[in-house]
Amino acid sequence: MEASSPSTAKRWVLGILLGLWLLPAVQTALYIKILRPTRAAFEVKLPRPTFSWQQWYSGELQPTWESYATQKLGLREWLVEPYNQLRYSLLRQSTNTQVLRGKHGMLFEVGPVQSALGHIPPATEAQVAAQVQHLRAVQDTLARRGKLLVFVIAPSKPELYPENLPDSCQRLPGRATAYERYLGPLQAAGINVLDLAAVFRGWKSSSPYPLFPSGGTHWSGYGFVRAADTLMRYLEVRGQLRLPRIRQTGLVVGDAPRYSDNDLTRLLNLLHDPAPTPALAYPEVVFDAPAPGQRQPRLLLVGDSFGWSFIEFYPYLPHISAPGSAYWYYNHDVAWTNGPATGPRLVQDRDLRADLANTDVVLLLFNASNLADFDHGFSERAAQVLATNK
Repeated sequence: MEASSPSTAKRWVLGILLGLWLLPAVQTALYIKILRPTRAAFEVKLPRPTFSWQQWYSGELQPTWESYATQKLGLREWLVEPYNQLRYSLLRQSTNTQVLRGKHGMLFEVGPVQSALGHIPPATEAQVAAQVQHLRAVQDTLARRGKLLVFVIAPSKPELYPENLPDSCQRLPGRATAYERYLGPLQAAGINVLDLAAVFRGWKSSSPYPLFPSGGTHWSGYGFVRAADTLMRYLEVRGQLRLPRIRQTGLVVGDAPRYSDNDLTRLLNLLHDPAPTPALAYPEVVFDAPAPGQRQPRLLLVGDSFGWSFIEFYPYLPHISAPGSAYWYYNHDVAWTNGPATGPRLVQDRDLRADLANTDVVLLLFNASNLADFDHGFSERAAQVLATNK
């Protein structure tokens, strides 16, 4: 049998290359259903652009159509992860505009980085003074009714690990961060402040395990449990409470992330997620039933995404709080209740006076990088409501 001629081999190679080139177009045109990976996180689908002469002359029309056409490309979802893996492994680049790759493989969310560098303008001194005044008025009114208010500042990953930010990340000279702008006035006004950002800075050099995961934007499971235990002790002392006991019975150490410890890594859409460095630790926690003399207060948590750790990952809130306790996510919607939900799900539609009357402890929990918006309007509205019903 005669060997294939060089020209025949070239035709085969050309045919294969041409077939691979046409395959995405054929798959798109014929709507061939091909099973795609399900682990990847994809961006929001872009709507079909409409023609506009204004966009035509401004040069915006072509990029808009290019982005739309790219997302409609056949087999695109099969190719995303290999492409992202090549850029991440070879070029050390993130393909997600909201995720920044720092030193030693540490990932950062862009928003908190901008806040830590002073790129997000904080409130003016007059605005800070007014907001702190509202909060002090709320705290005083609640205290007269035997209720406790605590403002908790959760740590920010880029503010805790600035040495791991890329060299291109430079802080704006003379620009105070929102955390720096609010902390002093809050403390000077006598607000019950638990500054976990400062607590984490104190733990940083001696902590045997990461307080933040390399692939996540929230505190690690280990860091959270230490923070939660600190908060529980603070509530007991400040509020003269005896809360149900929470015991740590063990510690699991490994490189398999749990909870939200790889939420930034998942956004990269890689073929193989990098292992956390160093290894992560997860305390094993037991929640004892309330003993005689111990109390479960009705608690209202108003906070950002760091609040989910107290409910979904380690259920501190369901354990220490009474039925009717709630979590108001960004002071916008009722994200969780201890027991059946009652009343409107949007905070703005609720009777705040009644909610505060039925609450023993108000916890305001915001990450240091989110303080540009302070408490998202909670204290201002609460001050107005309570001032009309002293």
